[in-house]
Amino acid sequence: MACPECASDNPDVAQFCYRCGHGLRRVDHSKHGRNNTYAIQPSESVHQVAIISTIMPHTNRDAADNYRWAFLITAFMVIVFNLAGILPAAIVAGAFLIPVTYLVYIYDVNLWEEAPIPVIGALFLFTGLLATITSIVFFRWVFDTSFFDLGIASGERGGGIGNIPIGSLLLFAVLLPILAEVFKQIGPIFLSRLPRFDDQIDALTFGVAAGTAYAAFETVVAYAPVFGSHQLQTTQGLTAWLVVVLNLMIVKPLIYGTATGIALAAFSGRGEGVDGFTPSYYSSFALAAAANVLYWFGTRLLAYAPFGQTLGLVWGVAILSFLIIRIRVMLQSSLLDAAVEDAANQLRSSRATTDGGYCPNCEVPLLPDAMFCIACGMSVRATSARGRRHVRDHVAAGGVA
Repeated sequence: MACPECASDNPDVAQFCYRCGHGLRRVDHSKHGRNNTYAIQPSESVHQVAIISTIMPHTNRDAADNYRWAFLITAFMVIVFNLAGILPAAIVAGAFLIPVTYLVYIYDVNLWEEAPIPVIGALFLFTGLLATITSIVFFRWVFDTSFFDLGIASGERGGGIGNIPIGSLLLFAVLLPILAEVFKQIGPIFLSRLPRFDDQIDALTFGVAAGTAYAAFETVVAYAPVFGSHQLQTTQGLTAWLVVVLNLMIVKPLIYGTATGIALAAFSGRGEGVDGFTPSYYSSFALAAAANVLYWFGTRLLAYAPFGQTLGLVWGVAILSFLIIRIRVMLQSSLLDAAVEDAANQLRSSRATTDGGYCPNCEVPLLPDAMFCIACGMSVRATSARGRRHVRDHVAAGGVA
């Protein structure tokens, strides 16, 4: 069966082209004939707001479920800390929940077989150092008075929206988020320029890791007065603190991570090799910076309204949802378009399969030089070495009929 997109020969039973991922038996007229099927997780839609399969593209369905349960259980423990009034523990645990989970994910899938932990660990610590220095300058040294005035105006001491200090608002809701986006990208850009990390999914992974790390260290510095309190446990305002902790635990790190991931994915470009500082990168950087600014500007303005913390949480969720869908659309387009170009130019990607591989999603054998599974359409570039090896061992042991 010849693929109408790239003219590659496929087995008669193929549902998707093994070279370009085009749907061979679809009756829809969508691009690539995939009926909006997400190439990284075929059981999902491209426009589905799914966090795990977006920021952890190398997970299969079973692994994704494990991460969801681990995340939910840990988040529940953080909420228990909060309801018990142990705020320092709730803030620290909440701030580092997603970054540490991401480190475990990278180790678990063995993304770079040679040395995944030293690479990502160095990126984590380097970005954390930049976040700590920048946050100390803004929250504790140079601009501490402005931050204090912003807190008073938001209602902590009877202030109102008419008392908003515009200078402080612009400082902490515009300037700081833009600088943060610049600093978040220093380490990932350096790594993405190396030949061994020139794949777009690698760049996305570096961006998410750096963004979540920056968010964690920034949170610890910003809420340092809570740790310095002589009162270990409190019973006042726990409901309000719960909303704050949920924001710090889920929304903020994911916005930081997905925004930086989008910019780094554009820096890497589709296919192999690095596109670098192209107009596409600059537009994606502007989008990432704008997402940070909109998040903080909206959150700080909504703090003056009734139920401001809750409204700020909802505002952050809306921005996060947009960023997640943006990543999925970007990856989908890049994976499919790059595969079509390689097939048209008769190029073999270094990420393509070799003999003996199996799809981690549906366990169907992958064809030699395949970029996609012919049964479910999953992209091979989203398959980790450990995941593919696990399925190969499972099949060899008689796990597939």
